[in-house]
Order: sequence, then structure tokens, then C-alpha cells
Amino acid sequence: MTITQEHFRTKLEELPRFKLSHLNTRLEPLDRLRQALIYEGVTVPNRMLVKRDDTTGLAFGGNKGRHFEFEIAHILERGFDTVININHYHSNQARFIAAGCAKAGLKYHIVSIGMVTAPITGNLLLCKLMGAEIHRTPAEYGQQLAEKIFKAETEAGRKPYILPDDPFVDVMGMIGFLETGLELEEQLEEAGVEAPVRFWGLTGRSIAGLRLYAKNRGLDWRATACQYSPGKVEDFHSVTTDRASQVVEMFDLEQTLDSDDLQVLEDYRGPGYGEPDDRVIEAIMMVGKAEGLILDPNYTGKAMSGLIGELRAERIDPNETICFIHSGGLPQLFAHADKFVD
Repeated sequence: MTITQEHFRTKLEELPRFKLSHLNTRLEPLDRLRQALIYEGVTVPNRMLVKRDDTTGLAFGGNKGRHFEFEIAHILERGFDTVININHYHSNQARFIAAGCAKAGLKYHIVSIGMVTAPITGNLLLCKLMGAEIHRTPAEYGQQLAEKIFKAETEAGRKPYILPDDPFVDVMGMIGFLETGLELEEQLEEAGVEAPVRFWGLTGRSIAGLRLYAKNRGLDWRATACQYSPGKVEDFHSVTTDRASQVVEMFDLEQTLDSDDLQVLEDYRGPGYGEPDDRVIEAIMMVGKAEGLILDPNYTGKAMSGLIGELRAERIDPNETICFIHSGGLPQLFAHADKFVD
């Protein structure tokens, strides 16, 4: 049984929501990038597109604007007035929560783990500009510090919330990209794109949400996710299928995700999280020069290096339409400025 578009819309409307993003985001061609690859002698698909989720608007944009419309509403509905978050120095998520808390009038603490002596720039600078209280610590002390802040805020008469401790955080991203699926189905039809379509992005909740949408709509949409940090592929599949099962139950869907629903590429993650290699630098420069489109070194640059690498290796079916998911992350480009200066 195919789940209707109306079913998805109805279920999304039933969830509490706090408006943060400019939607729908555009679907645009990557014709000049495609032509640049043809000049190299690379066999490319007839169509290459980009979904511009870097233009969602809030705090420099990105896919997490979709995610946190549901999360901020979830926090407000439960009566919390203070958010405590734990995430890495490079975190886009930390920036979006800072923006969402500012819009909603919530107090925000970011426990920024790792790179404790790195300058306050990129996402962390934006957190500060949006009123966040920044606490920097090595990763092993992150939870301990968050609990200390929680205790102090509770004693001060506030109602704090430690974000990573809430299981809703694990599914909100997938939920947000069920809605992206609705957008894309209409946009692809308007653009005259015929199946098969391969969505190209990063390991995470967003591309999994698209694949879950497609599977329940009976669409020939395939998905490739590039890793951006170390981790076992089987662990990603396990976590993703578990989250998908939760979303299936919440939305009364027919089909969940299996481990073979998402192709995962390990070879483009670079030396580690937040560490781009030469292929990432090349991909960012190539796309910038060809399209005037800016990628970042931690996330979308790695996904694009994977797309270019797989095209050059002739491991992509030229009969597929490629749709690259631009998930944002642009502020962290400035934290790596030295890598782009001769």
C-alpha cells in the first residue's frame, strides 16, 4: 500500500511546531559543474541538481532549521525555559539551537567539547552573538559539566533541559525530511525529472528521512550517504533503522528502513571529524568556481568530494538523476580559512 501525500501532510500538521525556516527551498541545476566534469572526460548523468537547504534562512541556514522547528516546539510544550546542549566545537546543531532559543526566548548553554583552545569563530562565534553561554571543555567532561549547569539552573528556580538526554532529538531530523520529501516530489515533477533519482548527502537523519518517505510513497529514489567522521557503517545502519521504526510508528507508515536502503561511503571522510583532506578542498574550490555555490569543509565538502570521486571512478549510473542535498554548514568554512589561502 502506498502512503498518500495527504497522509504525510496531516501527520506533520499534528505535531507542535515553532516556525524557524524559509520553506520551500529551491531545487536548482548544477549544469556548470556537470560541464566541468565533462571537460575532464568524466561520464556524467544527464541531470545533476542541488536542493538548496543552505537557504533555510535562520542563522546562515541549513537543514537543521527544519529539524529544530519540531524540537523547539517540543521544548516549549513541555515547559522548559533553559536548554543545555553538548556538542563539538564545529557543531552546526549548536548554532541552530542558539538561534531557536533566541527566537523562542529560552536561555541557552552550549557545552562546547573538543578544540578548547581554538579561536571563537564560525558556529561558536554565532552562538555567542545569539546570547549563548559558552562552556568549553574536553569531551570526556561534557556530560559532567552539563549536569553541573543543570543543578545550578534548577537551584536558581529555572526549568532546564539537557538536549542530548531526550530521545525525541533522535527522530526530529528524520521527521523534518519527510516534509522535504513532499517538497521534492512536487519539484522533481515540475522539473520533468523521471526516475531513478539518487539523493546524495551525508550520513545522518536527513537523507534517511528522504529514503523513508520515498519507500512509503513507492518512488524510485535511491540514496547515498558519505561519512564525515569515523564510525562503523553497521552502527549507522543500526541506529538509522531503529529511528526509522520509531517514525513509522508515529506516522502510521507501512514500511520502515532496512540496512540496504542507504548506500554509505566510508572513503571520503578525511582524517577525522572537522578535518578535510585535499579532495574536499578541491571539491569546494571546483563547485565555487563552477556554480558560485559555497560548501563547507566539515560536511557538504566531504559529500561533494564523494560525488565527484565516484563520478570520476565511473561508479554512478549515468541514467540516474543526481540530487545533491546542500545541508548548509557555511560558518565553519571560516574556521578553516588557512586551508584555502596560498
